[in-house]
Amino acid sequence: MNKIGILLTSPKEVGGIYQYSLSVIEALNLLNKKKRIKVEYYYSDKHWEKHLPKISKGIYIRKGLFKKILRKFICIIFSNNTRYLILKEFLNEEVKVLNKSKCDLIIFPSQNITSYQVNKKSLSTIHDLMHKYEYRFSEYTNEIISQRDIHYQNICKFCDGILVDSSMGKNHVINSYKVKKKKIFSLPFISPKYLTYKKKINVFKKFNIKEKYLFYPAQFWEHKNHINLIKAFKDVLKRNKDVSMVFCGAKKNFYNEVYNFVKINNLEKKILFLGRVPDKLMSPLYSNAIATVYPSLCGPTNIPPLESISLNTPVICSDVYFMKQQMGNSAIFFNPKNYKSISKQINLLINNKKLRKKLIKNGKRKISEYNIIHFSSLLEKYINQLIH
Repeated sequence: MNKIGILLTSPKEVGGIYQYSLSVIEALNLLNKKKRIKVEYYYSDKHWEKHLPKISKGIYIRKGLFKKILRKFICIIFSNNTRYLILKEFLNEEVKVLNKSKCDLIIFPSQNITSYQVNKKSLSTIHDLMHKYEYRFSEYTNEIISQRDIHYQNICKFCDGILVDSSMGKNHVINSYKVKKKKIFSLPFISPKYLTYKKKINVFKKFNIKEKYLFYPAQFWEHKNHINLIKAFKDVLKRNKDVSMVFCGAKKNFYNEVYNFVKINNLEKKILFLGRVPDKLMSPLYSNAIATVYPSLCGPTNIPPLESISLNTPVICSDVYFMKQQMGNSAIFFNPKNYKSISKQINLLINNKKLRKKLIKNGKRKISEYNIIHFSSLLEKYINQLIH
């Protein structure tokens, strides 16, 4: 039986990568239970311990402060490409531990540098290349763009396989870097398991939400397009005064700009900022919303719209990149650059009960395409291709 390792490094605050890592854990555990593979979990952040299946071995990798400081010093002294590869076993505790393991393949759901430093077969991820396609946003500084390009070039050069979210994601990688098509595997996102948390929680009472609401779960990056959504929501209030907007996400990055825009438009009583929300509260927040509005300007695909339809909540969605193909007829779409386009679709959904029911029905069919059985089956197929 083949032994598969997985390195878990993503903090919760990262959002999508954290959720994706949970799905990979669930898929590997399913294959392990069926005795298709044996799995070992490696992690450097103890928050992962509660997510590790009891039937598998978990190995905690302690990171020393001295080496952390030394790594920063190396980054200053050496060029980007050199610093990733020199003294790798000494500088990176993860590399040393993984190289000593007896794993036939290591999976890296967080697309980190260790994926091309280990002397093992590796299956890494490239979740998106938006630093190339949407470089105008403040989060994509020249330094970030340069670092990501070097990083993804190394993944393409040294890793044995690369997971992407869609056929468009695959084309983006092929068009951007020198990489063979056969190295790239499409593994579409799925809704994370924690959304099946069943305990009933009154989110209206807990968060002091006083009326029906629209929901947007996203970190406060500029590309998440909160500003245009706020403009659209202000327009919606002209016709629908009894609705509010609920945002959740860590209060950092572009948060101050978003919050100040809400204040300037006197919408403090209509737009709620919940901050970072525990996993167990996400399900009732989705379920009690009139709709999830997802105006992100980036892709190719995204996880929150899938989360929404998995909980029978209609989706009003950005039409960028591969979003229409991902969601099909389970959402209605808008041009995220045009706030009037957003407000038009919100008004349409709020005032059309029949449309909401239709989207919920279509969503149930669509989410059946994105289930853990299909996800684990594809992952097993790609693992076998790389090992044999």
